[in-house]
Amino acid sequence: MPFPLSPSSHLALLRNGTKCTPMAMAMPLLRRLSSSLNHPTRPFLTPLCYKSSLPDEAVYEKEKPGVTWPKQLNAPLEVVDPEIADIIEHEKNRQWKGLELIPSENFTSLSVMQAVGSVMTNKYSEGYPGARYYGGNEYIDMAESLCQKRALEAFRLDPAKWGVNVQPLSGSPSNFQVYTALLKPHDRIMALDLPHGGHLSHGYQTDTKKISAVSIFFETMPYRLNESTGYIDYEQMEKSATLFRPKLIVAGASAYARLYDYAFIRKVCDKQKAIMLADMAHISGLVAAGVVPSPFDYADVVTTTTHKSLRGPRGAMIFFRKGVKEVNKQGKEVCL
Repeated sequence: MPFPLSPSSHLALLRNGTKCTPMAMAMPLLRRLSSSLNHPTRPFLTPLCYKSSLPDEAVYEKEKPGVTWPKQLNAPLEVVDPEIADIIEHEKNRQWKGLELIPSENFTSLSVMQAVGSVMTNKYSEGYPGARYYGGNEYIDMAESLCQKRALEAFRLDPAKWGVNVQPLSGSPSNFQVYTALLKPHDRIMALDLPHGGHLSHGYQTDTKKISAVSIFFETMPYRLNESTGYIDYEQMEKSATLFRPKLIVAGASAYARLYDYAFIRKVCDKQKAIMLADMAHISGLVAAGVVPSPFDYADVVTTTTHKSLRGPRGAMIFFRKGVKEVNKQGKEVCL
């Protein structure tokens, strides 16, 4: 198979009047190869270095008409779209000159932004590591598997007992994915009432209107605070669960500053044979640091975002206990 020759090398040969024989065409490549041998070779993928989306040979010079589009792909944003670049600079200025009091927001690092703004965005990766619909996902698999490993390590979880899905795009979709995976339409969910510190993705509805998709597709009942103490009224929760008989109880909030009594909720779930979902999105950084109680000792499933107190990119994770999922029609146990 002939050696590839860059367009710039090909044009240089023509300008110099060199006849384009196979040997002449191969000479520039041979010179480059011999010069590279003077330098120590670097093992492949050690480290994984950032490359532009196109090789250097594809970035042609301005005086060559009709071949400028590759340079457009490699030009910085301020050159390609100065209006958008200016808006981003204004937003950066707003973030750094203000004191952000929204507890669910954070400032991520340059390295995180470099990772999420890489060539990985070009790839479809439907499926899971080792079981993708499209080919060419070997490096996507490496990145996702590494993320799963680090997520389990961050919360000191045994990979033999816990698994994690790191694909959700945000917290609300991750909760909805849990409901649709484990419940049937119109199954019953209990969660902290939104006006008492809960979250919209836990099924909030008013007396006259279903507010979220969760309340449309599932039947929901809230538990509330004891307004005289500011703590969750666990005794009333247990009574309500006895009457409502939920299939899933959510232990989690978006505006509740107290610690959750996970052990009590576990007891209620066991009594009702309900699934316990812990949504720790707002406190996951504190859980990872070990300064607040961990829900992993009690919950069946745990969800969290990655962009709040974990200070990562915008996304979410679903942690789940491994074990017997069901007994199929053949009488065999199906495990996670």
